[in-house]
Amino acid sequence: MLPRAFSENSLPENLQSLHERWDRRRRLFYLLGSLAGVPSILAVWFQHRLDNPFIALTYPPLILAGVLWSIALLFRRVPLSWIEKAVLFSVSLLFLSKLVYLLFFLGKDARTWNEVEAVFWVIALLFILGYIAMERRWALIYSLSVLAFTVGVGLVRFWGYFDETMVEYVRLEARVVAISFFLFILARTRDEFNRTLMTANAMQQMANTDSLTFLPNRRWLTQTLEERLYRKKRFTLILVDIDHFKQINDTYGHEVGDAVLREVSDCLHHQIRAGDVIGRWGGEEFLIIASEEDGEGALQLAYRLRETLENFKLEAGFSVTASFGVSLSREDDTMTTLLKRADLALYRAKNNGRNRVEWEAP
Repeated sequence: MLPRAFSENSLPENLQSLHERWDRRRRLFYLLGSLAGVPSILAVWFQHRLDNPFIALTYPPLILAGVLWSIALLFRRVPLSWIEKAVLFSVSLLFLSKLVYLLFFLGKDARTWNEVEAVFWVIALLFILGYIAMERRWALIYSLSVLAFTVGVGLVRFWGYFDETMVEYVRLEARVVAISFFLFILARTRDEFNRTLMTANAMQQMANTDSLTFLPNRRWLTQTLEERLYRKKRFTLILVDIDHFKQINDTYGHEVGDAVLREVSDCLHHQIRAGDVIGRWGGEEFLIIASEEDGEGALQLAYRLRETLENFKLEAGFSVTASFGVSLSREDDTMTTLLKRADLALYRAKNNGRNRVEWEAP
């Protein structure tokens, strides 16, 4: 049973499905990166644990964290955003600590400054991850906090000095500031695009939804019928018309009539299968597109729907019945010919006493 106003093919993919697929791809990407990264970090630690105190102290916790992150990625119950934030702040802490270690505990040789430059590149990558893992506002706060820390460290380290290393540090700082600003602009553009997409999605949903029953409307049903016929695969078409609906309106008023339409739509909607479609065709008529490919299955479905509705108690305190016109599609059908057969069957059901199912052979 498809959602009330949409099927999977009724609109461009909605934002929820896009988000879920993007989430799965990111999870797989992170898992592959973690499986490649943890052994590499372990190899670096094993090679340099005796000659580099920073690696000796910080890499074991990092390796343990990497293993835990990899395990967490295997369980979808663990929100990916939690894992991303944990990785982001842990790795940020590691490299900011490394920056302090390089600036205050090692000399100014070329190798050290190559490592300092590498740290700044890692910071830039962390900013990218920040804008992926967090909302734009929080990503901006995170990047500004990191920049404030690196500026503060630089001021302490180079206070009173003016040499080539200080100029190089300022250049590195300016580079990540520019990258941070560029990422913020991209994130803002992305958010504006998402808002536009959500607005367009909502407008298209309204255009394809019946405002009373919240089922697909005639416009959407027409498009879906054309798509189904184009596939040349047989399916069932059922027209449903509520019996004596005018009398309900005349006796109880239009508010009760509207409530009847909503409750009947709910009743029928919950009886069809996944992949089948029900919509409001107009007035008190509903149209069902079902996947049954033979007459016996189509009639069984219609009989079950008729019986279910007959036994369904409305909130107004009474029950209603409906007439059903059933037909199967043919390969050479147009929408007009298929609807004509279903309408002929519905006409016979009405003329033969209502509350019945009639069949028009394809």
